[in-house]
Amino acid sequence: MILGRWPDDDATVLRYGMRRLLWALPFVVLFVAIGALGLWVAVPPEGTASGWMLAPMGVIGVTLFVFRWRARRWTTAFDSNGFWWMRGGEIALIRWESLAGAGIHWARGSKSVVFTLELCPKDEIDRDDPLLWKFVRDADPVRPGLPRLRYRIDVTDSHKAHEKALRQWAPELWLGRKEQPWSYLGRPDREGHRDRLAVRTGAAAGGTRDPLVFDAVDIGDTVAVHRGGVLVRRRLAATSVMVAACAWAVWALVSEHGHGAGAVVRDALAAALVLLTCWALVAIALGVGRIWNQRVTMDAAGVHVTRRGQSATVPWESLAGVGVHGGPALHTLELCPKDEIDRDHPLLWIFVRDSEPWRPGQPRLRHRVSIRPDRARHAVAAGCLRWAPGLWFGGERMPAGYEGAPDLKGHRRRTRGTPDPVVTPAP
Repeated sequence: MILGRWPDDDATVLRYGMRRLLWALPFVVLFVAIGALGLWVAVPPEGTASGWMLAPMGVIGVTLFVFRWRARRWTTAFDSNGFWWMRGGEIALIRWESLAGAGIHWARGSKSVVFTLELCPKDEIDRDDPLLWKFVRDADPVRPGLPRLRYRIDVTDSHKAHEKALRQWAPELWLGRKEQPWSYLGRPDREGHRDRLAVRTGAAAGGTRDPLVFDAVDIGDTVAVHRGGVLVRRRLAATSVMVAACAWAVWALVSEHGHGAGAVVRDALAAALVLLTCWALVAIALGVGRIWNQRVTMDAAGVHVTRRGQSATVPWESLAGVGVHGGPALHTLELCPKDEIDRDHPLLWIFVRDSEPWRPGQPRLRHRVSIRPDRARHAVAAGCLRWAPGLWFGGERMPAGYEGAPDLKGHRRRTRGTPDPVVTPAP
């Protein structure tokens, strides 16, 4: 953050926050109207219980409006100095000479498209800048040798204006548009940001901060790392609650008799709830099928995965490092290989993740196994220290969402021998 500086008089200024507010207004009006209709249906003398099912939509609309209204003063600007981010009187400047490239990334979801402004630096950046830290992401650099951290700003509502300004003021940095998978967006490293600020505050005050540690526990000849039954039971419990809530809501909607707009809205909402629940049931069933009867254990030989009578082993001698990562709601066993691994192994592919290697020169792909139940992390750490002490790199705190997801689409494409899809042009 800088003080006492403003963009040049001829700068291209984009009212970023106001644009986002204006784009959100139609949705705000729609949600508030639906909520008001629900209240109208629920209030006597027409009063019906089903009207209260629509009232939360009004709350969603008001909440969306409040968040966008509070951000209405966010502004971006481009001039000969660089890219400016302004929030009221607070200003941050990213100079052009500090960047190695800039472009627009985009991804298409099932019903929406998102665009982001990518600013790729030449050198390491301050990931905890008071204004810019929320935009920092870890991504592959545009060229080898450049840092992985970059700035990623959602400009979906004004991507054409940002592209025009970028190509006007820094044409030599323009990298073009590039399509990405929907999951590329990522999230701000809130947990890591808080941890790093706590470390700095503690260091400034002469204090210390507790590291991620594990309890000393007694283990046998085998340690259970992951039991698929834990996840199956949780998903079945969530499914039961979801089905019961849907059944009650549909009954409350269709049991009311009447005519006119209220009846049409109730019937349409009941049909939408049924379709949404059926879709969720199919997705849950597919997920349960992938983890049914799945179990991961470790012993003196290595880490073993068994499922439906089949088994596979990751030997300790094939690894360059092992450790445990911990997020706000999950702990994972990290198995970092010495060499490249088979990302489409019939039993192991579901654990493969692309992550920063433990040491330079090692492959990025590793096996990441969620520890279930979570309390087993202490026994898992003890097992690593007993059977692979030379590989142990300890426990590391990670931001929420770090665990990622298996590359289901890529796995299906590669195992079926389907060629890579043709990239569609950006809208």
